Amino acid sequence: MALDPTKHADWEIAEDSEAGMKKVCQLAEELGLEKEELLPHGHYVAKIDFNRAINRLGSKPDGKYVDVTAITPTPLGEGKSTTTMGLVQGLGKRNKNVVGAIRQPSGGPTMNIKGSAAGGGLSQCIPLTPFSLGLTGDINAIMNAHNLGMVALTSRIQHEFNYNDEQLAKRNLKRLNIDPNNVAFKWIIDFCAQALRDITIGIGGKMDGFMMQSGFAIAVSSEIMAILAVAKDLKDMRERMGKIVLAYDKSGKPVTTADLEVDGAMTAWMVDAINPNLMQTIEGQPVLVHAGPFANIAIGQSSIVADRLGLKLGDYNVTESGFGADIGFEKFWNLKCRFSGNKPNAAVLVATIRALKCHGGAPIPVPGHPLDPSYKEENVEWVEKGAESNLLHLVNVVKKAGINPVVCINHFYTDTDNEVNAVRKIAEAAGARVALSKHWE
Repeated sequence: MALDPTKHADWEIAEDSEAGMKKVCQLAEELGLEKEELLPHGHYVAKIDFNRAINRLGSKPDGKYVDVTAITPTPLGEGKSTTTMGLVQGLGKRNKNVVGAIRQPSGGPTMNIKGSAAGGGLSQCIPLTPFSLGLTGDINAIMNAHNLGMVALTSRIQHEFNYNDEQLAKRNLKRLNIDPNNVAFKWIIDFCAQALRDITIGIGGKMDGFMMQSGFAIAVSSEIMAILAVAKDLKDMRERMGKIVLAYDKSGKPVTTADLEVDGAMTAWMVDAINPNLMQTIEGQPVLVHAGPFANIAIGQSSIVADRLGLKLGDYNVTESGFGADIGFEKFWNLKCRFSGNKPNAAVLVATIRALKCHGGAPIPVPGHPLDPSYKEENVEWVEKGAESNLLHLVNVVKKAGINPVVCINHFYTDTDNEVNAVRKIAEAAGARVALSKHWE
């Protein structure tokens, strides 16, 4: 029996559901995958051999394409992943052949305050622990590929400082005149490591690197994560990998990974990572997990590769765009859809009473601190102000793509009927459709 989300934490619900979850081989068989296309990582998680599967399924018509986006969130998030999982589970309940596509969480928020990104309550992706702790190693592959580019760059800077042109030529190197004060890249680590954001490297001898300012960014903000999200296949990934700008030379011209002849080696780290990961909802529907979060500092989209497979394997593919629609959906429509050639049949704009109150005047929630008591009290005025200033704007953002969105009110048990009705009235007056969803509970 499902646990009560008002009384149990997400991890307790996930743990309880995992006791009866499907083996990944059964999940793959129900999805229509062949044995050779499944690359198991244990009993409940697998990668899918994208190239083998897409070559077999290429002539099959695509299913319906649904994107889940949201209003501008509070720092706590408003439930895009939860809604995505709820929609997948709801379509499954109606006996539809449905596939979900969501993003892998970053270790930064997972190990900080916000937590994982598997959804919540009774709408989650499981098994939760591997989902939250690295899954099959895609982010590790990104870190290795990215940091290899930094190794190549800093090594070349060191060599150009230590050796003349003749000495460089003996090492089969040519002078690129890299400007150590105009480096575009940083190292990456998948934690919120503020102490490493700005550092000095190369403080040993002349054989220990060139002394210069550098730093670390969070792994999922890497351009390589963006490439994983938008690459259509391995060939496309390889071409994009060679165009990454690592630094500029002393005349201001870009120095790329191809200039350093490291792009092929970086791609080699990503050969397995391009294959999407197969997991499931707590009700047993298939979920493809691929690429990363943060549409505010990254592209924040589930991958084109995952969507291409989901559209071939399911009659419905429900994908996810990060952050608010003014960033996440814009990147979905103006970048991802242009690269893939796929056009959504529907868009879901997730809204919560909590976020609308925040945009309407309530105190901004602070992660890790108790929610202000005013959020649990009815305040229709705040809700109306938030809907008029934020919800209506983002309805229009989605409409500019030629799609009339469904405003999904992600219902919290503290929401009142008057607050919900206020949102419904404003959204419907703008021509949007409205659905009250209680998938969390």
